[in-house]
Amino acid sequence: MRVEKINSLDFDSIYKVLSSNKITDTEKTRFILANRNEIKNIMTHEITEGDFKMLMDNRALQKFRPLKNSYTKWGDKIILAKALNIPVSEIPKYVKNVSESIKDIDNAKFLPQSTMEILKTYVYRHGTKDELVTFLDYELTKAEDLLKCLYRTLEYHTGGVADYFIRPIHRMDNKTLIRVFGIINKNIKKSQTAGKISDAESKKVAKWALIQIYKIQNNSKFINAIKTYNVLR
Repeated sequence: MRVEKINSLDFDSIYKVLSSNKITDTEKTRFILANRNEIKNIMTHEITEGDFKMLMDNRALQKFRPLKNSYTKWGDKIILAKALNIPVSEIPKYVKNVSESIKDIDNAKFLPQSTMEILKTYVYRHGTKDELVTFLDYELTKAEDLLKCLYRTLEYHTGGVADYFIRPIHRMDNKTLIRVFGIINKNIKKSQTAGKISDAESKKVAKWALIQIYKIQNNSKFINAIKTYNVLR
């Protein structure tokens, strides 16, 4: 399949292009640029939480490719706007307002779970560090299995916290490290208090999480060092 042979656009055809292994990232970027108005106006398919996650999984962000990632972010905004049924221009304000509201976790109840999952997926790709921390707290608080959720989000290639910081634009500084661990440790203690995990397990998981966060930070520093070296050469 080649992009040039697609004569009309709908949700399925967009998905086929973005998920195809036979089309290069360059061709996919050209496709998004060439059809930006059609993608914005013609996508009439109702986007479910599963649809949105599927699309995001097939729109991978890459290290040291800020221009390509900016096009991907632009496309993600359009898809998110359709999923939320709001104008594209309102996306940054909407995400910011929700993030501010759910810093009190009880306020998350004012939006459906499916909407919160869609927003979390977007924030873990393009949100600010403050939004990331807020949605991490939300994710851990709502998780049925806290340990499984932690292991997933702190590992790479899962669309979680680790993947957010692998991009140079999202470098993890010490302040962010402290905030991320504080949120994680708070939720581990809450789970222990609720009797879901033992005291020994709580300490073991907290230690693992802290080590994992340090690894993520060191990878973040290393990636930025490579970027700086390449710029100076």
